[in-house]
Amino acid sequence: MAKYPDWIYRQSAVLPYRRGASGLKVLLITSRKGKRWILPKGIVEPGMTAGTSAAKEALEEAGIKGEIWERSLASYADKKWGGTCAVEVFPMQVSVELADWPEAAIRRREWLTVDEAAARIDKVGLRNVVLGLPKAMTTHDDKGRHYVADTIVPPRVLYLFRHAKSSWDEPGLEDFARPLAPRGERAGEAMRNYMKVADVRPRLVLCSSAVRTRQTLDAVLPAFDRDVDVAYENGLYHGGASDLTKRLRHVPDEVTSIMLVGHNPTLQALAESLVDGGDAEAMARLQDKFPTGALATLVYRQDHWRDVEPGACELHSFVVPRELG
Repeated sequence: MAKYPDWIYRQSAVLPYRRGASGLKVLLITSRKGKRWILPKGIVEPGMTAGTSAAKEALEEAGIKGEIWERSLASYADKKWGGTCAVEVFPMQVSVELADWPEAAIRRREWLTVDEAAARIDKVGLRNVVLGLPKAMTTHDDKGRHYVADTIVPPRVLYLFRHAKSSWDEPGLEDFARPLAPRGERAGEAMRNYMKVADVRPRLVLCSSAVRTRQTLDAVLPAFDRDVDVAYENGLYHGGASDLTKRLRHVPDEVTSIMLVGHNPTLQALAESLVDGGDAEAMARLQDKFPTGALATLVYRQDHWRDVEPGACELHSFVVPRELG
């Protein structure tokens, strides 16, 4: 049984290539630990197609840009996280190689012939995909490519994260000061592991200043692979859904992803107000209940946070700690 939701196991990769005087070459990169040679790949990100998500990974992991085939060349199976990922591979004719890129410090890249590249790849499925590139290129219609812009602009993402289970062991303690219960601490650990795998990457976290929300955020912060701006605000403890909507409208546009860490019934009301479409199963579950520790991921396709209004988002996924394997 897979450990995480099905969408985690849908991935895409770029097969970078170029043609020159020395013939056809493909680009491989090393894994994070530097022990294996792989292609740039990752989970298909919220609100993106498999191809554009792969192109974004290519820029971040390999520092390359170019023209990506509209259709995937092939797919292969990759066992990971207690399940099997289906990885679609999109060839990219590379036109730009950056001297510096987001993951330059942890990865190496090298241009190789197809046979050399295949010899370095340890996964049989991926090796066969690479070996199939020359034949595919003989029948591929250039008009079947679409240009991926120099800057991949993913849609804006809003994460709504309810605090984990809190303790009622001290009857005289005011609500604001209640800490997490042991069950809440375990849920925080499960959500941290999920967020790491799912590449949850908020640029800004707006967190209720209550003790239980602060502790919930502390539990998952190590999952984020970059520095995150965090603001603790009383308004997220006292306010309703309309107040949180107004707060979102004041977020600067350079912030592309936001996480709100708050309380119910406010978060559920906010989600139901903002969402119009998306994953039907996730929507039904969210409308039924927004449990402690749950995370709703919303895709917001407008250019400005100031334009946030009811029905402006699609629901990408809804994850509850107890459902994680």
